[in-house]
Amino acid sequence: MLEYLGTRPDEDGKKHEIALFTSSGLSVETREQRRALLDEWQEDFREPFQNTNFIEVDVELSGDPGRDDLHDALNAAFGSKPFVYERAGSTVKVFAYTDMKAAALAKALQKADHENGRGGILHRADAGITARLNNAGVACKAEIKAAVSTERGGQYFLQKFIRTNAGVIKSDGDELPAGQRADKAAQALYASWKGDFKTVEPRNVYHVVFSARAGTDVRALLRAAENVLAERIPDHKWAIAHHPETGHVHVHAMILARSESGRQLHFSKADLYDWRAAYAEKAREQGIAMVATSRMDFAASRPFTMRQAGAYERSKRDSRYFVSPTIAERLEAKRKAVFEVKTIAAYGAAISRGWQLTAAMTREAMPGSQANAGAAAFSAAIAEVAAVQSSELHTTPASSGEGTSLSPSVEKVDTLIDLTNRIQEIMSMELLPLEFRRKIADVNKAFDRIDGSLSKKEDKQELAGIREEMNGLLNERLNDVRVQAATGGTGAADTVRDEGRSLRETEQQAKTQDRANEQNPRQPDKQAAPGSAGKKAEQQAYRVERQNRDTQRSLDDDRER
Repeated sequence: MLEYLGTRPDEDGKKHEIALFTSSGLSVETREQRRALLDEWQEDFREPFQNTNFIEVDVELSGDPGRDDLHDALNAAFGSKPFVYERAGSTVKVFAYTDMKAAALAKALQKADHENGRGGILHRADAGITARLNNAGVACKAEIKAAVSTERGGQYFLQKFIRTNAGVIKSDGDELPAGQRADKAAQALYASWKGDFKTVEPRNVYHVVFSARAGTDVRALLRAAENVLAERIPDHKWAIAHHPETGHVHVHAMILARSESGRQLHFSKADLYDWRAAYAEKAREQGIAMVATSRMDFAASRPFTMRQAGAYERSKRDSRYFVSPTIAERLEAKRKAVFEVKTIAAYGAAISRGWQLTAAMTREAMPGSQANAGAAAFSAAIAEVAAVQSSELHTTPASSGEGTSLSPSVEKVDTLIDLTNRIQEIMSMELLPLEFRRKIADVNKAFDRIDGSLSKKEDKQELAGIREEMNGLLNERLNDVRVQAATGGTGAADTVRDEGRSLRETEQQAKTQDRANEQNPRQPDKQAAPGSAGKKAEQQAYRVERQNRDTQRSLDDDRER
């Protein structure tokens, strides 16, 4: 990986060296320096280890298969991995080596004991073993009873299985000697299994690419990438390099998976989304117009792999190759940049708002850029298409003779769209601060109801982002209302908002000035005594602040209840 980052081929195909920049601020430019850097990193590499996952399974037989049939079915169910089993009537107990993650299964088993129910991972594992046994000709139902992921634990449970069960049979069909001690038999059997254990190569480095459009300032992009790495993984070592031979600007990063404190780095889908958002933010700080967009933001068709694309192209030339119609449709839709109708109908409002924010960010980072107009136009187009698709979804059930109801997801989105329209109405209302706070409380209760109706984690995360954005707009409007109420609706509100000071800060400054006037004998008496208009404004501000405190206290009590 370091060799790939630090060398680039020229026009003749001959490789030449380019500079790498590390997390410690060093520049690595030669093969010897790259070798020294790799030697330093290898001190923190994890060694390969053996997979030592074991499970104990109870199988309830529906019929009465013979010994050979049962033995063959068990070998098929456990993928010819080593195991031992014992049969007593219609119950078969099995202790087997497996590729499944025993630690996750053990955690799920503990949770099932407390909640009197088997979770999703246990249900899937049970169903998989049951299906393989049924496909092998043995009708039964399998259920995992125990799981262990360590060598010591595996030896202990194997010894316990041999000690508590009589007539134990190995996966090769031979029966364990009856008079042998359980510990000696388990030790010898475990040693014979080691040849079948899978060696796991741990991930010691990650390869991350930061890309931007052609023409982007390379130095600014490098600074943005460095800032992302320094912020997201401050205690990890990394090296970055810019590869200039392609049209789009991109920076490669090689990250050491283990931190200086020994913590292992893992990337989930949510982590990758957060990294994209952080990268876009750091790029904007460097003057690069960038936003974190996803497939849903463009309502783009679903992606495909290179293997699927190759198989699809071969199927066009040779009829012996077959690709499912679903894959073929996905490839054609992606290549033609076809919008996903379901995505637009379900998330059109959120996508439109996101692109409105994109236009605002682009306008701020690059004034006069065509990207601003493009983002705004895309937002308007998505909103228009979403309205059409949503109306079609509404009218389709009425036109059918059966009167089919809308799906729950469509109903939830319609509720969110209605709430967004309601927020826009609230923003345009002329309300007192107390009334506006009550409106904000009603909006948040509506968000809570929508959140309770969602089941997918991704939908809840998206709703949380929309909620945070809407609350920010409402609170900003509330500050304007408070200032206007305190100043009697004069132009002072705009001045206070532009200066970024709250009403409380303004009052505190006025009180400080009054105390200074009282203590300064050089100030004329007429400046220290406020007029009738000033007293009225101060009294009104005090009443507004007291109402806000009472309303906030009431809202806090409601949340506690």
